[in-house]
Amino acid sequence: MKNISLTLIISAILIYGCKDNNTKSQQEASKDSANAMTESMDDISNASVDFATAAASSNLKEIALGKLALKKANYGRLKEFAQKMIDTHTKANQDLQTACYTAGVTLPASLSKSDQEEVDKMAGKDEKAFDRAYIKKMVGEQQKAMERMDNAAATMKDTSLRNYAKKTLPAIKANLEDARTVLEDVRKRYDPTQWDDVDSYQ
Repeated sequence: MKNISLTLIISAILIYGCKDNNTKSQQEASKDSANAMTESMDDISNASVDFATAAASSNLKEIALGKLALKKANYGRLKEFAQKMIDTHTKANQDLQTACYTAGVTLPASLSKSDQEEVDKMAGKDEKAFDRAYIKKMVGEQQKAMERMDNAAATMKDTSLRNYAKKTLPAIKANLEDARTVLEDVRKRYDPTQWDDVDSYQ
């Protein structure tokens, strides 16, 4: 009788121990899964914030530079291009705000310190120097914007931001082509020999 009782006790301990181990294993598995999900969400969130912030900052800078060009540019075609930049990037920023509302990302409402410094530096130029500096800047900015949109359209995990990038990319590509054409026109209008590093803007 004692042997039977002892056997039952040992069996109960073993069963409880196994159950306890299984419970711990399940808890650990759940914890690992939750951690993995959190890390994944953090990655998506960081990618969304980085892209949206960079896109918004670019839009704000393009608008500010465009308004400056409307006041300071000498070549009429530059003024037309500047107005196009204002219109395109104002619309792009409105669409971005809509996408970010869905994605839960807050956008910058004003120029960053470094972007404001760039605008101020451009404002210090006059006449031909301004025309040359502005259009060269526009080619570089549109190139960066195109690369940013192209990458987001292909890899962004957030659906609303990915769709925004796909929607905006054609306009950015068109702007880049226009900027390159205007750059060549400005070079021909002024002395081409004064254009250092022009090859990097072709």
